[in-house]
Amino acid sequence: MAKKIQAVAAYGPRIDLIEAADVERFMSLITQRTTLSAGVVKNVQESEVETLIGLLKEGRPVHTGVAIFTPSINLEGQIDVSVRVDKRILSALNSNGAFTGKLIHAENIGKSSNDLVTLWNEEHPEDPIA
Repeated sequence: MAKKIQAVAAYGPRIDLIEAADVERFMSLITQRTTLSAGVVKNVQESEVETLIGLLKEGRPVHTGVAIFTPSINLEGQIDVSVRVDKRILSALNSNGAFTGKLIHAENIGKSSNDLVTLWNEEHPEDPIA
């Protein structure tokens, strides 16, 4: 018997991710939008990473203007960092018509998990979700 999570994974809306933008592309776009050279941008980014590491090592959450980085620790003593993206970025992505990428199962936006279970059960009568 299938589980509800299988229906959500199979039929839930998701973004069809394309190839990631690499560092060179990112730097190129920044230099096009500023008066800074690629070398300066790279130096600033490296300085930002080193500063971020130093502050996180002190146990400080760090607000960068792009995201909030917060250190945490698990039961084994491994340090991890959670990242919360700045609200301006989320707002820009969620404004009406802003997202131009491709969506998979866009027709299922707004459907409940129970609606997705119904879709699953219709297409998988041999393995229904109860």
